[in-house]
Amino acid sequence: MIREGDLAVRLCVVTTLWILLVFPFGVKAENEQQISELERALMRVQQDAQATYQQFLMIQELRRNEMQGEPLADFPDGTVESVPIPKYEEMMRQKQNRKDRIEQYTADLDRLYARFRALEEERQLLMEQINQLERQPAESGL
Repeated sequence: MIREGDLAVRLCVVTTLWILLVFPFGVKAENEQQISELERALMRVQQDAQATYQQFLMIQELRRNEMQGEPLADFPDGTVESVPIPKYEEMMRQKQNRKDRIEQYTADLDRLYARFRALEEERQLLMEQINQLERQPAESGL
């Protein structure tokens, strides 16, 4: 026959064992959930960084082509009479438009580079957090 005191002791022991068994698994499950969330965030950051890098490359190429483009006015040879000589105002307007496009491309490149660097820093931070969470169960198991 089990006495009331023995029952209380057994209940206390069972409860303690249950807590000891469940708590580490709860921490491990919580860590795994946090790691999973951080990995999803990392994927989003990497995709955003890839898109930013692709935009950077496209604008860089546009800027390069604009800078290497043909001179604005190829004056016709004196022997060709059918080609009209471009007006000075039109040439200056084209030159200014080209300069404005190059400046805009440069500003866009600077903005995209800053965005890419910020995303890289965010990626590094997420990687550090993931690594820290992955080490926690190993450290607590020692």
